[in-house]
Amino acid sequence: MNLARLIPSFEQVHVESGEILFKQGEPGDSLYFIVDGIIRVFLDTEAADERKSPYKEIACLGPGECFGEMALLTGEPRSANIQAMTHSTLLKLSRENFEHLIKKHPSLAVNFAGLLASRLTSTNAVVSGRKEMAIPQKQLLSLSGGGEVASAIVKPPPFYLPLKALKDKRFLGLILVTILCFLSLPLFRKTGLNDSQVILIELLLAATIIWSLNIVSYHAVSVALAVLVVLFGVTTPEKALSGFSSSSWFLVLGIFAISAAIAKTGLLYRFVLLVMKYFPPSYMGQIFGLAFSGLVLTPVIPSANGRVILASPLVFTLSEILGFKKRDNGSVGMAMASLLGFGHMSFMFMNGTATCLLALSLLPSEVSSSVTWGYWLKAAFPLGILFFLFSYLAVVLLYRTKEIAKLNPLVIEAQLKTLGPLTAHEKISLATIFICLIGFLTQPWHHINVAWVAMLSFLILFAGSVLEEKTVRADIDWNFLISFGALVGFGNVISASGLSGIIASEMKPYLEIFIENPLILLWVIVLAVLGLRFILPLPPALLVSILSIVPVTSAFGLHPFVIALVVLASANPWFLPHQNWTYQNLLETTEGRLFDHKQTLKLACVHVFIILAVVAISFPYWKALGLIP
Repeated sequence: MNLARLIPSFEQVHVESGEILFKQGEPGDSLYFIVDGIIRVFLDTEAADERKSPYKEIACLGPGECFGEMALLTGEPRSANIQAMTHSTLLKLSRENFEHLIKKHPSLAVNFAGLLASRLTSTNAVVSGRKEMAIPQKQLLSLSGGGEVASAIVKPPPFYLPLKALKDKRFLGLILVTILCFLSLPLFRKTGLNDSQVILIELLLAATIIWSLNIVSYHAVSVALAVLVVLFGVTTPEKALSGFSSSSWFLVLGIFAISAAIAKTGLLYRFVLLVMKYFPPSYMGQIFGLAFSGLVLTPVIPSANGRVILASPLVFTLSEILGFKKRDNGSVGMAMASLLGFGHMSFMFMNGTATCLLALSLLPSEVSSSVTWGYWLKAAFPLGILFFLFSYLAVVLLYRTKEIAKLNPLVIEAQLKTLGPLTAHEKISLATIFICLIGFLTQPWHHINVAWVAMLSFLILFAGSVLEEKTVRADIDWNFLISFGALVGFGNVISASGLSGIIASEMKPYLEIFIENPLILLWVIVLAVLGLRFILPLPPALLVSILSIVPVTSAFGLHPFVIALVVLASANPWFLPHQNWTYQNLLETTEGRLFDHKQTLKLACVHVFIILAVVAISFPYWKALGLIP
């Protein structure tokens, strides 16, 4: 679009094959864009090695590329010869118009400067023999009757395009999805399922494959599920899009708004500094303080990624103050403590992160409507506290370090003084958080849905100018909100179809061995979720696991909410960096200066055993609450 706006400033030029547009050493008075054709760039005899060739090929340019920018930017004469290799159509921009556009659009100067640097690097590489001249084969394929082409250009074989299509990940993925769905369709029909149920299974199978291959954004696939169930006549639009009208959707919106407000103010930084001030200045004391501050802030800043991104600069600063070198045990321990507190404690609170609310929304409606903020904390408390303590001990033992230095309290004092007193926006945000948490805790008395408490917080922040329209547009994760509504709607369609009951009745005979020991069944769920996370992103993994596991386990008397807690606690491994968005954000925001991935793999393995252990220890507590028979 920007290029289209610039076209009136250009003059259209047609050149014949073999025509020289300008020669090396001539004054530069114009810039050219290639609309159609192939242009070659070469140096004359003086600049080339005469013993090898009368000229030196530098580059071969095709449609969409430009040339002549060096002379306009540097004021130097033309640095190379330009010749049309085919009949070509060009857009010519004069020096006068070029300077006018640069003044009108300063960002163009940055783009051309980058292009200039790239061209100089490429030219030096070609001249020195480190790089061969690239010929734009793709552009040549699009030419039709464009005139004679130099013999140096090798035409691609006729099967070039099909081969390229076969190398396309999306193309192969869609072919695989089509084949598997085609082969599985007769099998599902033989089970006695009705047409709507078969379509739902096929859609979920196709979505799972696409999610696992990562060939399309999982947000797009989530929306496609809601759209396709309507187009295939499985359900009504109202049912398919019911997730967007659910209270959970508005609760997530309100929570994202609170996170955006916190990120805009200095509350997080101020709070963590205060925690660091009052905890022991030693390595063990500081990593506990760091992890503990993240735990306390989890229900206040309900976004694991947001918490980690905001805390990363402070973690790096504390590591430097304590005297830890790049990627030594001390700095790795600091990073892993922040990952624990700011990232992995989300499952302990209903509003710990949006995925907690997604898991809750996928449970049967009679279950999700009965779970309050306080009840969630009560049920998850032993699981969360034990997970926190065991993980902290694992960090201390795996990343032991000599005490190099102790944190100087004067440094913390100086930082707090620099922040100064609470700003008006910080006071409004703090009051809003207090109102929100009180509203969550007292829900059993006032019976107001927590979604409207969160939305009230949103309105207070908006009215107090803490949140602006630009912040709402840019800092709220609308992609997740859209996929959240679509996934919840699809889950509602699955529940209404009766498919869950059929899955439970079919699987029950195979799982009767777990009737006497439900703990083993919970361990199997932990391992199954960990395995599923190797192939699926977190939100789709929650959808697949909860929709498939809850109907089966409910038949054995296990409360669906326990299953949701176990799934959430197990769903954040980091054997591979991309498995865990929070971990990957921590790695990227610290620019790899605190740790590298190999250093954290041993903790990732211990993480699995910690989950199994805390589930086992929490088992009697859940039994006492009546969540396990």
